[in-house]
Amino acid sequence: MVSHIEYTPEVANDWKQTAADVKKDYPHQFRRTLDCSTSSQLQSKLWIADVLLDLHLQHEKVALIGGWFANYITELLISIGVSSIHNFEIDEDAKNISYKYNKRYKDTGKYQCSIKDVMIQKMEEDFNLVINSSCEHMYPMKKFRELNPELNCYYVLQSTDEEQYDDHINCVKSEEELALQANIVDVLYSGKIKLDNGMNRFMVIGK
Repeated sequence: MVSHIEYTPEVANDWKQTAADVKKDYPHQFRRTLDCSTSSQLQSKLWIADVLLDLHLQHEKVALIGGWFANYITELLISIGVSSIHNFEIDEDAKNISYKYNKRYKDTGKYQCSIKDVMIQKMEEDFNLVINSSCEHMYPMKKFRELNPELNCYYVLQSTDEEQYDDHINCVKSEEELALQANIVDVLYSGKIKLDNGMNRFMVIGK
């Protein structure tokens, strides 16, 4: 069971330096770095890693769709055996800060981040696994799949029914609706948890 992040000296060094660099170079992003570091954020990412490990889906080449700063998810995926993570973001600040959080993996080639709107731009690489842990922030994933029909991979999708936030433009009422939105027909896992912040989180894994 994946129940925690191992807080090694390398993790501590990268995350401490990130905090210092954000304060100096990206003060407008300070609030967002706090938001990405909540217990609820960690709960949702632990859930992904735990289920992937249980399903033996810790594949070698993973794409993160809108992975934000990728602080928790990268460390967890590497810890369960993933060897390559490519985060696709539309925010240049998110890319730069994600490289700070994950410097130890950027330096070894295990983590990279690209600026790309994957809902209108086709993928140029093949992946074993595609993870979108923030489906509520973007178009339904069927749009991504229509752009990339050759991607014969598993998808890990998370969303919520919490509509009070302006940037939650695509909420769902259940894990079944999430699967339907993405045209997932071979469902390996679906479930729901309530996070510490009171928000319902739905997850579907399948093809």
